[in-house]
Amino acid sequence: MKKKIFFILIIILVAIDQISKYFIVKNKSELPKSIINNILSFNYCENRGIAFGIGEGSVQLISIITIIIIVIILTAIYINYSKIDTKILLGSCLMISGGIGNLIDRIFKLYVVDFIDFNELIKFPIFNFADICVVIGVIIIGIAYLTINKEQTNTR
Repeated sequence: MKKKIFFILIIILVAIDQISKYFIVKNKSELPKSIINNILSFNYCENRGIAFGIGEGSVQLISIITIIIIVIILTAIYINYSKIDTKILLGSCLMISGGIGNLIDRIFKLYVVDFIDFNELIKFPIFNFADICVVIGVIIIGIAYLTINKEQTNTR
């Protein structure tokens, strides 16, 4: 993956996140809206913490920590780009995009807009596109590290 594509993908994913949240906020008076009967709906929720509402009321601290983490990861990736496995880059791209998407909400709204709700199918907190990016990014990086370590072990 070329550096340019890496950064363009981050911009695209952040844009998708922000556009989806914009439409949810704009139409929140019409929510909840069932997408798949009794399984999935769009609902409006203001999350003033991080995952599962942890750290509620600490928006400034969460924002500062998020900025520091994103800057460190982006700097490390920028410096070592050619040495990093494509799977790690993809996972990092997703994680950074999700982090930036939720950071934008925290900075400008002082909360994160969540809207994807699995209703009664599974008891799970409401989440958003940025959260999906972070989770998938972590999974990709985890799998990549396991396979890279396994490959390195097998070549020894």
